[in-house]
Amino acid sequence: MNTNDLESSTSSNRIINLSLRLCALAVLLVWCFRIVEPFINLMVWGVVLSVTLHPLHQMLTRKMKNRSTLAACIIVVMMLLILIAPAVWLLFSTVDEVKDVAHAYRAGTLHVPPPNETIKGWPLIGNKLFTLWTQASTDITKLLTENQESLKPVAVKMIGLIASTGKGLIILAGSMIVSGVLLSFADSTSKTTKLFFTRLAGNGGEHMASMAEITIRNVAKGILGVAVIQSTLAGIGFVLVGLPAAGVWVILCLILGIVQIGILPVSIGSIIYIWGAADNLTAILFTVWMILVGISDNILKPIMLGKGAPVPMMVVFIGAIGGFMLSGFIGLFTGAIIFSLGYKLFREWVEGSSSSLHEQITQS
Repeated sequence: MNTNDLESSTSSNRIINLSLRLCALAVLLVWCFRIVEPFINLMVWGVVLSVTLHPLHQMLTRKMKNRSTLAACIIVVMMLLILIAPAVWLLFSTVDEVKDVAHAYRAGTLHVPPPNETIKGWPLIGNKLFTLWTQASTDITKLLTENQESLKPVAVKMIGLIASTGKGLIILAGSMIVSGVLLSFADSTSKTTKLFFTRLAGNGGEHMASMAEITIRNVAKGILGVAVIQSTLAGIGFVLVGLPAAGVWVILCLILGIVQIGILPVSIGSIIYIWGAADNLTAILFTVWMILVGISDNILKPIMLGKGAPVPMMVVFIGAIGGFMLSGFIGLFTGAIIFSLGYKLFREWVEGSSSSLHEQITQS
């Protein structure tokens, strides 16, 4: 065998060995992904919470004489008490209301209070709304039976939304615990993240890691945080005035807030109902409250966004809707954040590449 044949054989063996290694690595990566896949939403949301709450964790750690784990535990417990406990109570209350309505419908005892006479004077929709409401208060069972084909898909979607919300709350509670673990090891996690981005993007990796941190924090606080606060304040009003199925309307407020539409559609509907079902003082107070809640985002967003420009509204909208279609209720949050992060990193990469190309052309 001559030298050329020996070199060719050696080269072929190297290629085969390299191909086998790459195939084995690909199989291992796919296998690992399939194992982790059920926990992706939980882990992503845990990372988001830990990044968002990192400044608070640092402040508590300093006040507690560098006891990082204790500070993380306090943050997790506070989140569970402030966010999860009221949400679970409201969800179970809504489920009980839906069961009561279904039972009353089957028993033929379902009743709707008659509308207020002042509704007739409302422009455009007054007469139609008064007629429909009167028909419902007279014989709601008959009205539902006549329109059951059109109402059935709506009822199915509402039940599906409640179920998805319950699943999302479980994932959110788990992700809070994950975020507590990540916060306990914040320093090592930060170093690992910077090393990963440096390995991925070279010299600009550390800047990309900082950009990712800022984007996650901005979207989580300035968009998701404002939506949560607004829907919570609206929910307080719904519960105080006794709005039926308050939990469903809170969920809708949260969804509309995340996709940047705002809570106005739910506010208008709830105000119309209260003006027809409650006394004037209650209706006036509730209307004022919902107006204040509706305009609160103009105050909250500038405060909570902090440094760094937010991503375009369409990016958040696409991310939230796509995440919801992919992962259900929790996907509203993770989708908005991940897609916004991808958009910012892509813009950063494109602008960085353009700057480097411009420098090369100038130097040549």
